[in-house]
Amino acid sequence: MKKVININFQGRVVPIEESAYDILKQYVESLRRFFANEEGRDEIINDIESRIAELFGEILKKGSTCITDDDVNQVIASMGRPEEFEGEESKVQSQLGSEQSTNQQQQTAPEQGMRRLYRDENNKVLGGVCAGFANYFGIDALIVRILAVVTIGVVLIPYLILWVALPSSASQVIGATRKRLFRDTENKVIAGVCSGLGHYFGVNAWIPRALFLIPFISFAFKWFSYGPFDLPHFVSFSFSPGATIIYIILWLVLPEAVSAADKLEMKGEKVDLNNIKQTVQGDLEGFRERAEKFGTEVKDKAVQFGQEVSERAKAAAPEVTAVAKKGSRGIAGVFVLLFKIFAYFIVGVVLFSIVVSLFAVATVFTSLLPIKTYLIREGSQSILVWGTLIFFVWVPVIGVITWIIRRIANIRKNGNTMAFAFTALWIIGWFFFVSLLASLSKDFRYRNIPVEETVVLSNAKVDKLELKTLPPTVYYGADDWFKLEPFASFDEDTVYVKNIRVRIIKSTTDSFRVTATKLAQGRTRNEADSRSSRIRFNLTQNDTLLMLDKGIAITPQEKFRNQRIVITVAVPVGKRIKIRESVGWGNDVRVDFGRGFDDGWNFDRNDEWNGYNSWRHDVEYVMTNDGLKRVDNKDDEDNSNADAVEEYRKSREQLEREIEEQRLELERKQNELKEKEKELVKPVDTIPAKKDVKEKYRYQRSTAAGYLNRKETVSYQHQENPMLERFTL
Repeated sequence: MKKVININFQGRVVPIEESAYDILKQYVESLRRFFANEEGRDEIINDIESRIAELFGEILKKGSTCITDDDVNQVIASMGRPEEFEGEESKVQSQLGSEQSTNQQQQTAPEQGMRRLYRDENNKVLGGVCAGFANYFGIDALIVRILAVVTIGVVLIPYLILWVALPSSASQVIGATRKRLFRDTENKVIAGVCSGLGHYFGVNAWIPRALFLIPFISFAFKWFSYGPFDLPHFVSFSFSPGATIIYIILWLVLPEAVSAADKLEMKGEKVDLNNIKQTVQGDLEGFRERAEKFGTEVKDKAVQFGQEVSERAKAAAPEVTAVAKKGSRGIAGVFVLLFKIFAYFIVGVVLFSIVVSLFAVATVFTSLLPIKTYLIREGSQSILVWGTLIFFVWVPVIGVITWIIRRIANIRKNGNTMAFAFTALWIIGWFFFVSLLASLSKDFRYRNIPVEETVVLSNAKVDKLELKTLPPTVYYGADDWFKLEPFASFDEDTVYVKNIRVRIIKSTTDSFRVTATKLAQGRTRNEADSRSSRIRFNLTQNDTLLMLDKGIAITPQEKFRNQRIVITVAVPVGKRIKIRESVGWGNDVRVDFGRGFDDGWNFDRNDEWNGYNSWRHDVEYVMTNDGLKRVDNKDDEDNSNADAVEEYRKSREQLEREIEEQRLELERKQNELKEKEKELVKPVDTIPAKKDVKEKYRYQRSTAAGYLNRKETVSYQHQENPMLERFTL
């Protein structure tokens, strides 16, 4: 029975046999002697001891109660002895022959037993499962990988299960070469996650960085409005926080490659004395270079800063002296200084805004390149587009950015030459741009002669007609993660524009009637007529539904020349119509060069057509003799004062009724008064001289005078009340 002791080795409590401890102690002492004259010897020894402690921990995790002599010999064999790296094999055999023979027996033991299936860590591409099967059956690993790729749908889940379940080949021998996933903080941009993934999968670090960066890149340019120019947003990747969450999780979970052993395992290299030595010394050399570079930069910056301070101090000395002499104007000098600071800040903000704006505009124009196929003709126009993009758009952007950087860095060498070069290139860009506009405007010179085509309905006598679009048979649409706007949708060779408008008019019969007018433009009238006749657009009736295509198909051969469709629906009086949200009035796509040489139709200024478009989507209407009316009796125009208007209307009607009643009463009294006046014109001797008759006459006169006064009062009130302005007594 051997004595077991507990030692504190690199911060780990390790139970080890006393004899094994002696072997370990001798090995560490030999390392100290071997690396005594090496640069960074303390770091090298510390990393080697950390690696040994890690291997001891793996042995104890497998169920061992303590570290034995055999365990120490296996660890030493995996790490290597100092003499092996100096070619002193004979000395090693004479001193430690028994230890190596024991180690060889341990390493060959797995081969003498029953063959087992392991994941091959040395030849793995992903998890080492395919390479492990190849080793087990004695075939080429490439064959197994090809079969796995061909049957990926079947073997994916089993592959993941075997990746977790199968032991690694590195577990066969202590300290065997294996690759582990770490964060490479030496080559990090943020946390070193992508660089570590690059080492693990054997690819350049920019590949995982690009995969994580793609969700952040948005080529979505919402509708930019620049006066007469409307730039649609073209391609957009919908942002998902998934990449960010995955990156943060890997940042928190993955360990940092700190020691030399960690860095070697991260790269899949063998962890031995020589590699640890090279790694440590490489780190020291890199640190020294960075320190020297930093020191040089600090020195240069300090000298430059001192010179600038000296020059500025000399330049500012007269101003300071003048301000000091003018004691009574000291406060004014402070305000002048603050104003200069504020002015410089404003200039900086303006310059930054200019750079950002120019870069955004250039990016917008670049993002529009994929739609070039559907708008620009091959040949000269395509060359003009590329020339415009490079020389007219990007040259001024690069020139302004270069000028700002040179001003900030105070670089004045070759300034005039660069300014002349950028100006000359931009003048060339103007030539490309003007030539492109001139060439493209010719393709939109003439409009076709509109021809109204009747759409045959299967049942024109239905009581209600509802317009909706057909489901698009395309690969991508506006509701998917990939957008192509303002187009409705697209597939591999066609884009669909929503240039569809719907007119609703009153039918002269008891049946619905639908017509379609196709519009297009071209270099000649005949070309415009021919292009409009080739517009593909389907309308089909299914009971009360009238199904329309979602958009007008534009192909690379046909090119976009303002193709549009006007659907006219004649609705009989008393019948209903409803238009779904997906029909018409979408993002109207057009290229407008003015009326040009053509006096034909104008889609946006045709008052006759626009006058019949007073309807809203998803609202049911009924046709009356006075035009369209909503079934729910609501107004299409949003009026926030509806309640006040309704109250005013009711009060006005009440006043009208009261005034009418007073008018009738007044007319009646006036008639009575006229009758009384007729009686007054009789001779006096014909009137009975009775007291009651005289009293009655006096009462009638007073009553008539009272009604006359009341008439004047009502008329005055009518003049003072503006609500009664339309009514007179």
